[in-house]
Amino acid sequence: MAGIKRTASDALWSNYIRTRDGWTCQRCGRKYSPNRAGGLHCSHYFGRSNYSVRFCSLNTESLCHGCHSYLTKNPHDHRDHKLKQLGQDKYDELVIKKNTSLKSGEKKYYLSKEFRAEIKKKLEELDG
Repeated sequence: MAGIKRTASDALWSNYIRTRDGWTCQRCGRKYSPNRAGGLHCSHYFGRSNYSVRFCSLNTESLCHGCHSYLTKNPHDHRDHKLKQLGQDKYDELVIKKNTSLKSGEKKYYLSKEFRAEIKKKLEELDG
């Protein structure tokens, strides 16, 4: 079974999230270098096929390969981790957003030009 296609927007978003999180796994605290970050993933709590939260900062975090694999295989622990990370109110907000249908014509697979520019600017600030 083929996975969800990874777009240029996904790559930009992944870089943004890992930079936002200081190139650090948000579960175990392992640090990575931006130049050697192969084992640090941009993890989606609700998978990328959920387009309403594909590019949502509440839905994504940096996880090392080991933590990402563990949480994927242990959904109860994943939920507990996300609840601890976000708190109940933000977790509920994320669930509502995930369950909200996109309006007809909304871009599902990529970030808007404006949002891409905003992310690039934030990346420069974080790197700077």
